[in-house]
Amino acid sequence: MKLKFFISSLVVASIALAVYSASRQSAFKPAEDFPRGALVYVQIADLPALLKFWNESDFKRNYAESENFKSFKNRHLGLKLASRWEEFSAASGFPIDLETVGGLADNRAAVAIYDIGKLEFVFIAPVSDELFAATKFAQNQNNFEEQTLDDGTIIYRAKVEADRGRQKQELIFAGVKGRFVLATSEKLLAQTLSNIGGKQAKNRLADEPLFAALSEQIEPRLATVWVNQTALNADYHFKRYWLMPNHENLKNIHAGIFDFSIEEGKFVERRRFLLDKAVDASPIERAQAAETLSLLPADVPFYRLRKAGKKTLDEAVRNTIFDRREREEKPEDNRRFYGSSFSDSSDSSGGDYDYLSEKFDETIDETDEQETVQKREMVQDFSKFFQPANAQAILTFTEPKVLPAPLFVRFDRAAIFHLASTGDFNRAAFEAAISKEFSEETTISAAGVPLKWETKNENGAMRRELRLPMLGISACYAVRGSELILTNDAEFLRAILENQNSQTIEKSDAPFTELTVLNLDRKENAYTSVFAELAEKDAADDFFTGNVASLIDSAAGVKKIEIKTNSSHNVLEQVVTAYFR
Repeated sequence: MKLKFFISSLVVASIALAVYSASRQSAFKPAEDFPRGALVYVQIADLPALLKFWNESDFKRNYAESENFKSFKNRHLGLKLASRWEEFSAASGFPIDLETVGGLADNRAAVAIYDIGKLEFVFIAPVSDELFAATKFAQNQNNFEEQTLDDGTIIYRAKVEADRGRQKQELIFAGVKGRFVLATSEKLLAQTLSNIGGKQAKNRLADEPLFAALSEQIEPRLATVWVNQTALNADYHFKRYWLMPNHENLKNIHAGIFDFSIEEGKFVERRRFLLDKAVDASPIERAQAAETLSLLPADVPFYRLRKAGKKTLDEAVRNTIFDRREREEKPEDNRRFYGSSFSDSSDSSGGDYDYLSEKFDETIDETDEQETVQKREMVQDFSKFFQPANAQAILTFTEPKVLPAPLFVRFDRAAIFHLASTGDFNRAAFEAAISKEFSEETTISAAGVPLKWETKNENGAMRRELRLPMLGISACYAVRGSELILTNDAEFLRAILENQNSQTIEKSDAPFTELTVLNLDRKENAYTSVFAELAEKDAADDFFTGNVASLIDSAAGVKKIEIKTNSSHNVLEQVVTAYFR
């Protein structure tokens, strides 16, 4: 009887596994038609519906009128994309716009990009014969040269004078086995047709190891994007035009996959990354997260809850009371940084320092004081003071406040450390290290004069405070239960201690090692008022008062954005949720 039960269970499990495997394969079946070597692959469940949703969205209307979009259109990348699209339209004899693209598919569609500099791509969509005949490409086939291949397949091709005639490309389309196929090169088209015909089983994108590894871990919904980050990291155009200069941060990523869905009251993006070096960190316990978040003021516009580690602990202390962010710049980057304050780094006609020596570039803004600070930062590590107390999690947040004239704006900053054993926290050593840092960094004529910490007790709440009155600088901290609260302002600390929030972490929520929340409902106090003050005082250019402000205003329909991150072995997961108003 036991043997029969075991065999029956094995059969059922085998059938279930076969059904599951078949469903996973069918979910990304479009990728079987595409050749290997893609840098980016996009799969859309219903292309016409997605484009309709985009065209009718408030975000599109707002963003199209924003300063941020105007800035993008005038930058090198925006100009290049617009130019390339105009070249494709000129070759086909009709405008290739969203309406044209939306008419190329019954519903499902996919596109893969093989060269982002030349914008080499393959587009495939299952279509009926009637829809294929109704596409603008088929209706304007007289603008293309007709060619019959050896197997009888009819293709239509047109030459594209790309990049002012310096690059020779083509637009080639065909209707093959119920599919509309559009490619920008004969080689890509030939490989695609071979895959569709079942001739090249070893040249399918679906079988590429990085693609196969990630596609097995996610369920495709509204739209799914896969990227070969290893190849992109080596791509000149990606590093120079598509990405800001922090591409070094992507070196540990092999590949990534992003899935988008619209659910009740929210827009969700699920991300997974394959990493070169494993990043293992146990998730934050729900009870710890709820206890720490209970001290968060209700009107804070932005906060981040992270797993405690050596780097995060030291950063939290420094960024809170010293307001010194980590900067990792190479000598060649310094030249771009200093020059970009006057002009775009790609424009040598502006106020750049290119005409001066490399040595000047490296030393023009350096001082002995900066060198001392850099050396001291390498020695002083604030994380060591939290190790005996076994720090578990860190909550950091900032609250900007517009001040009355003639002052401008103040940024109240706080870090809350959840400690497993507050009694083992060495307060004396922690205070001494902060005093030493302040003394070495701010005291000039009276070096070595000790700074004095004081105990304050108000309404039963005790805090320790170090003030530098002449400079308006302070460091304050208090311990409540398992939480050590550190701020750069006594009033801010008092408000946190008086706060009584009730935070809950749902049991259904996936575990996370980091939680970042942007409350756009608080933007009036946090961003709009600051930007308005900037504009009134003419204290900044249009980047903040126009570019950034317009981007935030474009998302007027979103009340909160939440990012949850979790790391396990060589996989990094993120879930980004935008909650609608």
